Amino acid sequence: MAGAGSAGKAGQPSLAVELAPAHPCGLALRNPVMIASGTFGYDGYGRGLTPEMDLSRLGAVIPKTLTRLPREGNPEPRWYPESYRVARENHEPVMLNAIGLTNPGIEAGLKELAPQWAQWDATVLLSMSGDSVDQFGDMARMTAGVAGFEAIELNLSCPNVEQGDLFSYSPRGTSQAIDAVKRHAEVPVLAKLAPNVPDIVPIARAAVDAGADALTICNTIPAMTIDLESRRPVLGNITGGLSGPGLHPVAVVLVYRASQAVDVPIIGVGGIFTAEDALEFILAGATAVQVGSANLADLWAPFKILEGMQVWLGERGISDVNDLIGAVEV
Repeated sequence: MAGAGSAGKAGQPSLAVELAPAHPCGLALRNPVMIASGTFGYDGYGRGLTPEMDLSRLGAVIPKTLTRLPREGNPEPRWYPESYRVARENHEPVMLNAIGLTNPGIEAGLKELAPQWAQWDATVLLSMSGDSVDQFGDMARMTAGVAGFEAIELNLSCPNVEQGDLFSYSPRGTSQAIDAVKRHAEVPVLAKLAPNVPDIVPIARAAVDAGADALTICNTIPAMTIDLESRRPVLGNITGGLSGPGLHPVAVVLVYRASQAVDVPIIGVGGIFTAEDALEFILAGATAVQVGSANLADLWAPFKILEGMQVWLGERGISDVNDLIGAVEV
């Protein structure tokens, strides 16, 4: 398990950040760069990473979301374009996916995956998603006493079968899910919010009032692309989630607006491919960032982004990345 240093090495800027300052356990990261859930390796659980990709160098990693029961996921094709690497090289702004939360279920995850995470020299966060308030509470109860992760991130962009919409589409749904988890969780709880809402502010406030220790903003935007020759959607699920460069400016403004309204750390995510992309989120009010689509184009992306941030700060004589949080001049 990796901890956070309080300062950088001599002559280097400090990158250490804190994501749960009010929680008894805290959530100290050695730097702001995290790997977003669902993009951690080729399978979401680290496949494809090599020993040279030292996870202890990153702030944190978030393996793929676990649900109450196992899920097979959506029909193929699940990606558009099929290669995110090619899309990035061609500077394509449209990146879609419809994976469908393929996962072994939380019981198997806690029994088989968490012990592996506990052996890593890395800060690991557990991502989980439920279909009902009771299910969120049950899953949180199951995590008690389990080692291998230092916080829980709630994927709230999932249908609430009791109310008929996504949890993060309303302050009430958001609050209920977080409250159910906070009643049983022993570690900090982060709430990952959806972007496609009329106003992120009341939802962010509801999440904090319910006890969220930090917010992750944002998840993908529902999107669709049609092949003109076949007249069929390019994804097997018909619709999917928009990520990559097209999501970036949307996510930045949501982070900015939420950061003006709440007093907990915010994690920015959406279209981060360069150090400059990451630093833009921090200036907008984020304490940390998650790298998502870029991982699907290049598993070295988070490390390159981290190195780029170090260089950018050093060249400008900025000694502590925390000095940039919310420092946008408006």
